[in-house]
Amino acid sequence: MFNLKPLSSVELESVVRLHRDAIGYSINSRLGAGHLAYLYSMLQQDKSSLVTVAVEDDKVLGVVSAVMDPATFKERVFSSMPLARWGAVAGRLLLQPSLWLELWRGRALDRPVIYKNKQIEPALIAIAVHPSARQSGLGRALVQSVDDFFCQLPQPFYHLDTRVENAAARAFYQRLGFVEHERRGRDLIFVRDIQP
Repeated sequence: MFNLKPLSSVELESVVRLHRDAIGYSINSRLGAGHLAYLYSMLQQDKSSLVTVAVEDDKVLGVVSAVMDPATFKERVFSSMPLARWGAVAGRLLLQPSLWLELWRGRALDRPVIYKNKQIEPALIAIAVHPSARQSGLGRALVQSVDDFFCQLPQPFYHLDTRVENAAARAFYQRLGFVEHERRGRDLIFVRDIQP
């Protein structure tokens, strides 16, 4: 049986590997393992963020991350990124020019999410489950940890995005009661209402 817990440095390498395997198309995955490790470390230290891992017998089976305000978190990451990390990102951008297109396309996801006439800032950033743990309730448990986190703040809604062609993810979110809110290019925005 898996155990949910906050991310610790012991699981960081496994979390990065799982993230890249499950969400390899994302810009953060494509910027490399070092970049992802830096982001997860920043999330781990940020009081307005959540990183929960699912572990069984010291093996990471899943991870979910969420932030109260993605724009503020992004500013914090950029302002604190060491020169060496900037250099690594620049190197990736030079070696993979298609990343520039990804960055440009991703701007649509930075626009505010308006739901029921309210701007929804809280966001589930990433969720990944190891293939061996799918259909076990682990994904549902990870989402519940995000629900609990935002309920404590208290926030009535949060959002996430996923690719239009990711039928499995879309079905998963719909089963859990997320509302498919809007399409932005090749991505869909889902909103979760966690009001009691």
